[in-house]
Amino acid sequence: MLAAAITIAALIPPTALAQDNLNATLGRALFERPWVTAPSSTKAADGLGPLYNARSCASCHPASGRGHPSLPTDPEDRGTGFVLRLADDPIYGRQLQALGTAGQTPEGRLTVTYTDEKLLYPDGSITILRRPTYGIADPGYGPVAGTLGTSARLAPALHGLGLLERIPDADILAQEDPDDHNGDGISGRANRLSEGDSPAIGRFGWKATHATISHQNAEAFSLDIGMSTPLFPAPWGDCTETQSACRTARHGDQPQYEGLEIPSTLLNLLDDYIRSLPPPSTARPLDAAQESLFAATGCAACHRPSFGTVRPYTDLLLHDLGDGLADSVPGGQATGREWRTAPLWGLGRTVAAADGALALLHDGRARSVAEAILWHGGEAQDARRRFMSLPHADRQRLIQFILSL
Repeated sequence: MLAAAITIAALIPPTALAQDNLNATLGRALFERPWVTAPSSTKAADGLGPLYNARSCASCHPASGRGHPSLPTDPEDRGTGFVLRLADDPIYGRQLQALGTAGQTPEGRLTVTYTDEKLLYPDGSITILRRPTYGIADPGYGPVAGTLGTSARLAPALHGLGLLERIPDADILAQEDPDDHNGDGISGRANRLSEGDSPAIGRFGWKATHATISHQNAEAFSLDIGMSTPLFPAPWGDCTETQSACRTARHGDQPQYEGLEIPSTLLNLLDDYIRSLPPPSTARPLDAAQESLFAATGCAACHRPSFGTVRPYTDLLLHDLGDGLADSVPGGQATGREWRTAPLWGLGRTVAAADGALALLHDGRARSVAEAILWHGGEAQDARRRFMSLPHADRQRLIQFILSL
């Protein structure tokens, strides 16, 4: 693997070999690399699986961007970066693995069906929400327990994560109000984690279950691609003890690579690439009146516009968003009803389709900004109510502002 990194470096013009740029360039090559089954003639690219969901980082994050849910009308469509997290099932593990290397039985296939629900605005206009129901088809290791906790998740966009990583913990903790002492109905709290031997404040992932880019990347290698890293050293990824064929299959861990498939050198290169991705620029100049409406409606109470000069529109805290969005897979200290405030920056640029054909929220159920807002409950219930009570023209102005970020 290190030899492959050197080979890549040899192809880069000398003027581009500033160390930071070189690391990011090598990291991008790793991000885009399709991994193969071990053993292979190319030791630098083997170690995939044995059970997995993707062969590369880029296959879940095309152009370092967002994933997309599967199409319920096409049983063969698995979506892009669309997976089913599990609540540490003794048979199926932490995530449903839909693919397997030769001779391995995949765990099953994530299915989704939608039920339309009509919602009436106070002004009499009607909108449609779609409520997803998820299932597991073709389970490969026996019946799925009826009590199994599940949560469909989409791969998020990666641009700007390096800036979020540099926000001081103290700035995140300063916004906490778990007991709602100020009486505004918002009681955000940080997800306090333990990464290694040290306490840490979560800021990445749908439930803020990662404090660092490195930890997030390492877990993705383990759960999505089935490869070992210093942080997740099991060479079989998410395979459980009951999946003996997966545990005993050939893996790509090698003594010269720290006994791993992805040694620290390569993981660091990938981390450097993700950190190098610039924050998304706004789709158009922000409208001050629209931003005032965003704040007056209550959206800015959680979607904090800025940390200093960084403008991600998130407070990076956990918030209870009610039963409508609740799942049954807690993360760290986050309950099933709690989600980290998703950054809104880049929303107008990272989605290719027009509003009405989007894939928003943690599982992509919301096809528009309005639909995403209307799924909010819990601490966001008052903001949702204010949005619904706005005149139609003001609702559109608020949506236009969010799509300009």
